[in-house]
Amino acid sequence: MTSAYQLISDYRGDVSRIDRVFSNIEKANLDVLAASIWVIDERLINTQLNGLIQLPDINYISIKDDSGQSWNSGNEKQTHTLKKIFPLIYKSPTDNINVGTLEVQVDMDAIYQRLFDKAILILLSNGIKTFLVAGFILFLVWYNITKHLDKLSNYCKRINLDTDFEPLQFERKEKIDEFKQVADAINSMQGQLRSSFEALKNSKAELQTALEDRERLLKLERSYKEELARQVKERTQELEQSLAALKRAQQVLVEQEKMAALGGLVSGVAHEINTPIGICLTAASAQLSHIEELIELIHSEQATLDEINAILDEYQQSCELIVRNITKASSLIQKFKTIAIDRSHEEHQCINLQSQLKEILESSLIMHPKVHAQTELLVDPTLNIQTNVSLLNQIVSNILSNAFTHAFQDRDNNQVQIKASIEQDFVNISIQNNGITIPPEVAEHMFEPFFTTNRSKGGTGLGLSAAFNAATLLKGTMSYKADSQLGGAQFDIRIPLAQCSGPKLSTQQEMTT
Repeated sequence: MTSAYQLISDYRGDVSRIDRVFSNIEKANLDVLAASIWVIDERLINTQLNGLIQLPDINYISIKDDSGQSWNSGNEKQTHTLKKIFPLIYKSPTDNINVGTLEVQVDMDAIYQRLFDKAILILLSNGIKTFLVAGFILFLVWYNITKHLDKLSNYCKRINLDTDFEPLQFERKEKIDEFKQVADAINSMQGQLRSSFEALKNSKAELQTALEDRERLLKLERSYKEELARQVKERTQELEQSLAALKRAQQVLVEQEKMAALGGLVSGVAHEINTPIGICLTAASAQLSHIEELIELIHSEQATLDEINAILDEYQQSCELIVRNITKASSLIQKFKTIAIDRSHEEHQCINLQSQLKEILESSLIMHPKVHAQTELLVDPTLNIQTNVSLLNQIVSNILSNAFTHAFQDRDNNQVQIKASIEQDFVNISIQNNGITIPPEVAEHMFEPFFTTNRSKGGTGLGLSAAFNAATLLKGTMSYKADSQLGGAQFDIRIPLAQCSGPKLSTQQEMTT
């Protein structure tokens, strides 16, 4: 900026100097030239032209008179020039007369060249001075800053936490400044790093020890696991053997339960059928005696019609008695077949639920002749469902048998109620009684296999468990309530509803069989 200002000042000085030359020409030469042109003194004109062309920076001068004649000196240029035209006026005693013009042309290239040379000189001198100053400043920077930074860099590169600690110190006069603060900070940081590194090495050693201990523990754990696996395998084999033995025992107990039930059934059959068969036997014996009397009376001559009719009436009554008791025995046998035949693998059959439950109830009462109970069956007589008859019989008969065995011991006014209802897609069968309530500690385990409170009297604990499993096989549920409307236990059976049009009617041959 200073160089530009200096060059502009020089340019303006040169322009001012040219203006002064033009002013001097105007003051000193115009009148003489006007007089020379007035008298047309060419020698004087040329002399003045040669004098003017010698002035600085003037490269061309031209004089023209009013007649068209001209006188020139120097070389005229078309560009980079500064020219000025002066009028030539001859001053006579009476008037001023314009006799021509004077044109002075200045070459600006010379001025520009001088300015360029001066600019080069200025820039060169300033460059040299700037280089010297910059070099001196760089030296000062190197001496006061860069040298110490280089030492700091090399010191940081040589830092090794495994070697002895060597504090950072700069080779200069001791004074408190930024380098002193940096050195103190690096020395303090290195001390902290060495402390942390030492702690880290100690932690690494401890971790290595812990890892070794962990490996030993893992090996010990693997050995324990292998030993445990071996023991588990042995125990599993023992449990499998025990389970197999338990299953065999269970099968034996189930067979015993079946045999006990079959014994009860046979006992009930013998007790119930014995009466009508005995009546039939007595009636048949009476008929034989009546027949003998009738034969004697017919062959005798004193026989009367009234005596014959009396014997025939007694014979007819005996036949009617035989028919009634045989029919009763046949009905009892048909009901016993309902619970005696094993149909657990049969397909689902269409049954009338009321009739089926009624048969099961009557058969259960026959199997427990010592129990006297009032029964109530609340089932829609038109409700027909399709289910596994054997599983349903097993559920209901086991619940009733459990009630007759445990709930009605030494009691009168026994009541049993069986109720069935439809809820959404399920049939709910509720069986309740007014007998002895089941203790909570017994109710908690009564669905478990082999759990019984009557083992001393031959109980196996499979009745309610078998009923629960049968309900599960029917894809239903079986639950227990301690308090029922009658006051005793209540069992609720819930099985899927599959309605059908009606049970298949048995043929005469099937009924006879």
